[in-house]
Amino acid sequence: MEISKDELAGRVKNLQEKLEQENLDAYLVGNGENFYYLSGLAYRPYERPFFMVVPKSDTPILLVPKLEEEHAREVAGVGEVRSYWEFPAKESESWFKALREILKGYTSLGVETSLPLNYLRYLPEVVAKDLVEDLRLTKSQREIEKIRFASEVADRAVEVLMGNSGEGVIALMAIANVSTEVYMKVLGKNPNANLMVTGSTAAVWPAPISSMPHRAPGPFDVIKAGLPNVALATVQADGYSGECERTFFATSVEEKAKKIFEDVMEARSRALEMVREDALCSEIDLAAKNYLIEKGYRENLLHRTGHGIGIGTHEAPWIAEGYDNPLKENMIISIEPGVYLHGYGGVRHSDTVLVKKNGYELLTKFPRELEKLVIPKKTK
Repeated sequence: MEISKDELAGRVKNLQEKLEQENLDAYLVGNGENFYYLSGLAYRPYERPFFMVVPKSDTPILLVPKLEEEHAREVAGVGEVRSYWEFPAKESESWFKALREILKGYTSLGVETSLPLNYLRYLPEVVAKDLVEDLRLTKSQREIEKIRFASEVADRAVEVLMGNSGEGVIALMAIANVSTEVYMKVLGKNPNANLMVTGSTAAVWPAPISSMPHRAPGPFDVIKAGLPNVALATVQADGYSGECERTFFATSVEEKAKKIFEDVMEARSRALEMVREDALCSEIDLAAKNYLIEKGYRENLLHRTGHGIGIGTHEAPWIAEGYDNPLKENMIISIEPGVYLHGYGGVRHSDTVLVKKNGYELLTKFPRELEKLVIPKKTK
């Protein structure tokens, strides 16, 4: 399932064509996901910056700290590797002196909008444009294959989370063995998987904190009967990501929770029905949002309907009212409308979804039906 050197070279060529269109001499890449997308090199930068300079019509140059030079030469699928001594370093051995040498002669330089502002003082005049993110929007067949597998891993992680859950269980206990299962599944598929870009974020949010999906569960948060709990797993498996999330119940389902669950699932269905090539992302978001508003949940909505998935678990395209771009075949997105009642709980499912010409394919397969999401009370 590796991304071939030919595919990496094709990505660089596509970027160079964009540079021609934008009338730029070169492009400076510093974002880790974009660096990986173009070169195949994954790294942890810490305080030492990594750069990739892509000229309009020449070989890319990777600038890395000396500590990473051998690793970069071994792993990078494209480009010439150069190094600088250390950070911090005296000016003659610094990254900015080495970078200036590489950039000498380029009069128009494109950079990512995520480039740290303090780097700009070392650079010539630049044009900020997110060109690599545009290339990443539509996935190749190899990328789809890798995200399909990552989605299987995410399904397995949710299965483990729910298997560890039940009435009276401390939510933090649900994460036991999840990381081990993720690594075992990834390495079982590919013993040479890159563990620098393999890992997971997985947890259970019991009611009532399931109404705050970005609040970390604590040691006193316990799963109670009848109320909505959320199990979420975002996984990066050998470079590419998948996401699965399910609302589940312990022992029983309160009528109030059942009604919210049914309304959210209907909103999800309405969004999915619109997913196909050329559908506007904003209209998909509004299909779910407006339905939930009609059902009386205006004050219980916290976020958009979805986002793109690829190397990162959150990237363009954005399934949001403020994003009017159309979907294209082989984009991969999440669909995850949610309803959140403060002090009671939240309901949300998230699936990893492949956009097709005339519809979609759900890459995450974990059960979605309410009756399959109720954990029976464990007998002693």
